[in-house]
Amino acid sequence: SSGINAEYGVLCVVRDTVDPVNDERMARFVTGSHMKHHPANNRGEADNAEGEDTKNHINQDLLKKYIMYARTKVKPKLHYVDQDKVAALYAELRRESMATGSIPITVRHIESMIRMAEAHAKLHLREYVREDDINIAIRSMLESFIDTQKYSVMKNMTATFSKYLSYKKDNNELLLFILKQLAKDQMVYSRSRYGGAAGVSTVEVSAEELEDKARQINIHNLQPFYESDLFIANKFIHDKKKKNIILTL
Repeated sequence: SSGINAEYGVLCVVRDTVDPVNDERMARFVTGSHMKHHPANNRGEADNAEGEDTKNHINQDLLKKYIMYARTKVKPKLHYVDQDKVAALYAELRRESMATGSIPITVRHIESMIRMAEAHAKLHLREYVREDDINIAIRSMLESFIDTQKYSVMKNMTATFSKYLSYKKDNNELLLFILKQLAKDQMVYSRSRYGGAAGVSTVEVSAEELEDKARQINIHNLQPFYESDLFIANKFIHDKKKKNIILTL
């Protein structure tokens, strides 16, 4: 409701969507985490149970020390903030929310954005808040605000504020999101046509369709994505000869 949105600067909408790949990864993570932290379990066995996904993770004790140091020792200052940019964004958001009849934007959202910028600078142990801290905060605040809107309003706002929402987003993450949507659409089509998913172990997506959608967001070279750990970890395989992408369920 508008009351809740006025009380909190950032709202995170959690959707329980069915995704066979993510569901399996989540199940593996939960079971691996319980095995790792059980006092009666052997450390080596627990590490093996989690697989190679944890090879680049930061040790939890080190992470706790880092967070404690950042919280207690680092106090970033607002040395320079593009006030014209923030003011223009605020005015544009107000105008868009009034035009679409969405939940209204308030000054509280701008205050939250400034606090998020300070938090982002603190996370990087900086003495001053930089422009990229502001840009990341703007993106986070917009994503949160737009996610609380109705679908039709969300779609319009996403297009209107795309230049802010795409700031420093990893191309691989964007491409994975698009690819998962294409795979999901293909699964829905297969189930409606063949009646259920019994016996279906793979889903094929046209690589050309993914590349067309990538060009729409100014991504022209997908080879790094096809070779990325993110692509492989989500059980996708790129078949160059057949020009398709195969998802193993």
